[in-house]
Amino acid sequence: MRWLNLLFVLAVNAVPLYGVLELGWSASTVVVLYWFENLLIAFFTCARIALHRKLTRKRGHWRAGQLGTRVNDKPSTAGLLGEYATMAFVFTLAHGIFVWGFVAIAADHSSDAIWQFSRTQFMQGAQWMALALVADLIVDAAAMRGRSFAWLRAYVDKRMGRVLIMHFVIILGMGAMMLTESPLAMLYALVGLKTLWDLASASSGAKPQALPERPPDWALKISSMQKGSTPAKMAAQWTQQRDAMIRAAKEDEEVMPA
Repeated sequence: MRWLNLLFVLAVNAVPLYGVLELGWSASTVVVLYWFENLLIAFFTCARIALHRKLTRKRGHWRAGQLGTRVNDKPSTAGLLGEYATMAFVFTLAHGIFVWGFVAIAADHSSDAIWQFSRTQFMQGAQWMALALVADLIVDAAAMRGRSFAWLRAYVDKRMGRVLIMHFVIILGMGAMMLTESPLAMLYALVGLKTLWDLASASSGAKPQALPERPPDWALKISSMQKGSTPAKMAAQWTQQRDAMIRAAKEDEEVMPA
């Protein structure tokens, strides 16, 4: 499964590279494609969550505050799907304002085709990306019934982190293109960095991460320098938090009645 996931990651990242090198796609088009990819990833992640909830009915899907969001200073009760969808789509749509602002500025900046957004190029790239992501979803869906909630939660955490990081990478890349007056050089750097990040993320798989049995040494040293705190207190709090996480993880795997 992981090798297939890696293959689809390469396929998605090959789309803009092929478009620029062989089809002459513009920098603005590729930037919009990257934003659209984040939108697609949010949609397909929601599809995975919904499918896993339907097939397994794990209790964790309905536990409040899975992703740490709060409403009126209380953990959100929207469930994993509601929490993720709200965070991912609100952030992505808000980021779209900056992306389309860049496209408008780039169009006024130069009449050169490399700065101009092309709807035809975008539609072509969007279709190819969507096909690769659909195929990736089908592969995961085939094994979804046997996936634990811990696997899904780890997958969602990585998707959320990836969306946030890619937004910042795109913003920095857009700014660098405008400052250097060299869109292709910065575009290749952006493509390379994004591809490496996606491959590293996919190759590590979606594995739940547990707290170690004791806090790291650097945390104990910091606690010894803080007023009212000692390494012993830090270790006790760490153990308490770890035990609570283990209990919550076990509860998450319980199957709810239909």
